[in-house]
Amino acid sequence: MGARGHGGYGWRYGLIDMSSNMNPLGTPKELIELIREGVDKGHYSHYPTELGDELRDSLAGFEGVGPGFTYVFNGATEALQLLFMHLRPRRVLIPIPNYGDYLRLGKLVNADIRLIEYWGRGDLVRLLINDATPGVIVVLSNPNSPMGYLIKREQLLDLTEELGRRNGVLIIDESFMDFVRTDESLIRDALRYDNVFIVKSYTKFLAIPGLRVGAVFTKIEIEDLVPTWPVNSITEYAVSRYMKHAHGFKELTIKYVEEERGRVLNSLRGLGINYYESTTHYFVIRHEPWLGEELVKHGFLIRDLSNIPPLMKGYFRISIKTKEINDLFLNILSKLR
Repeated sequence: MGARGHGGYGWRYGLIDMSSNMNPLGTPKELIELIREGVDKGHYSHYPTELGDELRDSLAGFEGVGPGFTYVFNGATEALQLLFMHLRPRRVLIPIPNYGDYLRLGKLVNADIRLIEYWGRGDLVRLLINDATPGVIVVLSNPNSPMGYLIKREQLLDLTEELGRRNGVLIIDESFMDFVRTDESLIRDALRYDNVFIVKSYTKFLAIPGLRVGAVFTKIEIEDLVPTWPVNSITEYAVSRYMKHAHGFKELTIKYVEEERGRVLNSLRGLGINYYESTTHYFVIRHEPWLGEELVKHGFLIRDLSNIPPLMKGYFRISIKTKEINDLFLNILSKLR
């Protein structure tokens, strides 16, 4: 596993990588052609726009907001780190389990970190608000990573208003919102509030983790936070042109995820493997701690979640892939269980 425990490294060892939560449909062919076109035209030989303006306009259009509320970064993780360093919160509240880098970023800015267990059920506002002291940041993913549950928009708006009364800020990581049918995004709502930042990665949806594309949507002016030339010229050329036509790919993605997730989970149920319900293309299972190592011997990598509190050895995240790969994986799993 990598130094910080993230998945997605299986390609280095010739493994079938079920730990990577990229789009199971793969990179859109039209986007691949645009990347090649950008290379053929020699766009690598000149600077991208200073603030990623072409990409900024395109992502804003995809989300239905103005470019003035949209800020481009070299991936969502960079955006999150710069936001934390800019806001310098006194306290950070993280509903757990959640994306592991939130904890790292809280430590980076020497904040008082409170980890509060939340598994997608119950009143999130009531659970968090007693610890929401002045200057607090609440950071969470929606859909949740790694569990895959989805928080209702109304509940997040209630949390936003309660935090506003306490001079607190809400950061929502919506990197997997394009994989779910029910749109609980706060991107448009955030433009009405002074204490909300929506962070989003597009590399998962477009399956281009090697080309970093992230954005922040907010009413708050953060242009000075954006590094000069936040994305490279090939990425800006290709993705800015592709996103104008990406809604069809989004619909294909959601349809495939709904159908294939149901099929895979039904197979797991038949094998007697415990799993957590998910709205996304990834889900968490609970099994014997040896499972990950045994699957590597058979050429498969899954994500060990023992570095994400409060999870422990025996919790694994699995991402669905093509039907053929999923069938191979299920066949091996049936022999190991």
